[in-house]
Amino acid sequence: MAFDRRETAILLIGDFLILVASLWAALLVRNLTLPSLGYFETNLLPFLPVFLLSLVVFYIAGLYEKQTRPIRSVMGIRIFGAQVATVAIAAILFFVLPLDIAPKTILVLYLVVSVFAESLWRFYRMNREIREGKRTPVVLVGSGPAALELYDEVNNNNQYLIRFVGRVDKKGQSDGTVPEMEFAPLYEEIFDRMPIDSMASREVIDSLPQQHAIYDHSKRMFDIILAAVASVITLPFIIIAALALIVENGSAFIRQERVGKDGRKFYIIKLRSRVLSYDDRGDPELQKKNYVTKLGGFLRKTRIDELPQLWNVLIDDLSFIGPRPELPAIVAVYEKEIPFYQARHSIVPGLSGWAQIHDYDAPRGGADVVRTKRKVSYDLYYLKHRSFGLDLAIAIKTLRTLFAFSGT
Repeated sequence: MAFDRRETAILLIGDFLILVASLWAALLVRNLTLPSLGYFETNLLPFLPVFLLSLVVFYIAGLYEKQTRPIRSVMGIRIFGAQVATVAIAAILFFVLPLDIAPKTILVLYLVVSVFAESLWRFYRMNREIREGKRTPVVLVGSGPAALELYDEVNNNNQYLIRFVGRVDKKGQSDGTVPEMEFAPLYEEIFDRMPIDSMASREVIDSLPQQHAIYDHSKRMFDIILAAVASVITLPFIIIAALALIVENGSAFIRQERVGKDGRKFYIIKLRSRVLSYDDRGDPELQKKNYVTKLGGFLRKTRIDELPQLWNVLIDDLSFIGPRPELPAIVAVYEKEIPFYQARHSIVPGLSGWAQIHDYDAPRGGADVVRTKRKVSYDLYYLKHRSFGLDLAIAIKTLRTLFAFSGT
């Protein structure tokens, strides 16, 4: 039933095989003769990391996301940009490492061949979108706006292997001639979030795993190691930025109160990017006066202002991955107005999270119940499905956002 996952697996395997074939073709063009098995193997071994790097870069570029697959106008340029980035990194590695191959010409030929081959492969897959008549007829079991949203999404998009021929409120209400499908699990699979408005309290609570002992301990160790290494690397940037802020306005850091795990309050540390050197606590009037400076705008754009939060990660106030922490005053509003909001506080909040990489309409500043409810639906999805694989996906997409200087 994992419609999109099956297509992702096909694309992933196909991409890898095409990259291998592109190397073989590059060797053929390079020497104008069929490459011998030994010659091919000699070049294949150092190129294997390049292939894997390409797949990662493809992922970062959004080439495995269901939302981007049908966009033919940007597919070719995305593949070209991804391969240029990969080959550039490979060129640096190949010229630094002692290798028995001369990859300069081969890399250029590989770039040309792989971009052409990958483009043909992707457009071929697009042209094989499943026709309406071949999709499995299914009756959707569910009611409410979320069920209708799912109904419209599936029936208006030929990438799915099913089509809805009807909808019922409860199981067993159809005529029995076609399969019935519960809407909640399918909604999560397609939209990557939970339909919290259509679920009872007990349903949501029961769906959230209570114990992740091995995962939680391993994640904490990873946070400590990565934060320690990152702190050493980024310390010069923090010091330079702090000195520049002191010269500009006499203060460098700001402490902002947030709500963390189990509702505990803590202070995140950031480089000051606004005129005032204290936390405006989300007050709209103070925010009007507390405008972003030119230097602060640069620090925000480059995310340098966020680097001191590595200290928060080291002392376990924050994790690298988790729901983004909110101001106490705003939390008080959301806990009253949004169902299951408190569930976000069952784990350590994060520098980035599932909601941050998906919900670009997330509110900033004051409380916004409507938009935050959507954000919480992503947070609950993360709570239910959190794993090393999901954390890695979030980390990779966060890097893509950072390099694009965008996101929330």
